[in-house]
Amino acid sequence: IYKYLHKWFFMLWYIQVLVQTHGLNMNEKYFEQLSSAYLAHFCRRLSDLIIEQGSEILREMKLVTPATAMSTVFFLNKNDKVTVAMLADALGVSHQMATQRINALEKIGIVKRVSSNEDKRAKAVILTKHGKSEVRKLEPFAKQMTDVLEEFEAELGSQLTKLIRQAELALLDKPLKVRLNQKR
Repeated sequence: IYKYLHKWFFMLWYIQVLVQTHGLNMNEKYFEQLSSAYLAHFCRRLSDLIIEQGSEILREMKLVTPATAMSTVFFLNKNDKVTVAMLADALGVSHQMATQRINALEKIGIVKRVSSNEDKRAKAVILTKHGKSEVRKLEPFAKQMTDVLEEFEAELGSQLTKLIRQAELALLDKPLKVRLNQKR
């Protein structure tokens, strides 16, 4: 018993030392204490929250298009016989990500693959009749979400969408590794 109590008291002492030396507030959630070095963590949390809340609204509207695939179906609606490579380039995602989106949309009947007229080896992706119906229902939702998110940005006092895109472009221009090496 002494051995277990000793370990328990040691752990309590160690936690107290951490709190005192690192200024950790045990009443505050750990992630609230993270610095800018954890920007990706906060961006992921925000992204997940927006996707979760958007998905809930889409389910309530009885729509099956995933919130993460709305840009895909809108692009397909405006462009005829799109290849996965064209879609990946247009959306600025990897070929693998575009393929995953198309596979998911194909599985739920929103898109289908057809032979390309230009290249018989390639498959083009088009919206199905059901997919076109989804797009007609998604368009007013997307407009409302644009309005809501613009109001949200005004509430924050920041054009968050532009800042995120600027941050992405800045890191593409000058990656973190370069920035870190300049500090050494």
